[in-house]
Amino acid sequence: MKNSQRNFSEKDILQTGKFLAGIAAFFLFFWFLFSALPLEWFEYFYAFFSLEFLKIIGFIGYLGNGEPIQIFLENFPGVIEISFLCTGLLELWIVWSAVLASFGIELRKRILGIVAATIFLIGFNFFRILATILIIAWFNLEAGDLAHGILFKVFLFFSIAGFYYYWFNWATKAKHV
Repeated sequence: MKNSQRNFSEKDILQTGKFLAGIAAFFLFFWFLFSALPLEWFEYFYAFFSLEFLKIIGFIGYLGNGEPIQIFLENFPGVIEISFLCTGLLELWIVWSAVLASFGIELRKRILGIVAATIFLIGFNFFRILATILIIAWFNLEAGDLAHGILFKVFLFFSIAGFYYYWFNWATKAKHV
């Protein structure tokens, strides 16, 4: 057998299946839990605080009501819409689900992982939204569209895989006596 091949035991396959089934079950739980809440709350949260930050650095604007929530900025080429995908909720639910489905890790570390993931993802999501808006303001709509596409994909990868990787390594490292 080559060094690059690995034999998977029945136990490994069962643990992987349990992990994947746990992710699916927790994700569905979060999906249904949050579907009971108005989506506009989450959109408004990001739109409001994004606008407040933009005001601090000199932009003038206001929010529009509706679905999605809109940000209107003076001297800006268009309307900024904060939709469901902008909220990062899907990423949050995936990370929460993966952390909770890590059944071999003690519950306290999983709860800490959820708290840390929430803080990290909300902060990183604000960065992504504000970076896209500033790129549009400083360059043009086409540059902003390209940046939005790239930042969205980077956000997906790093927020989910990156956070889980670092959290899992922290949660499973051996205690040194």
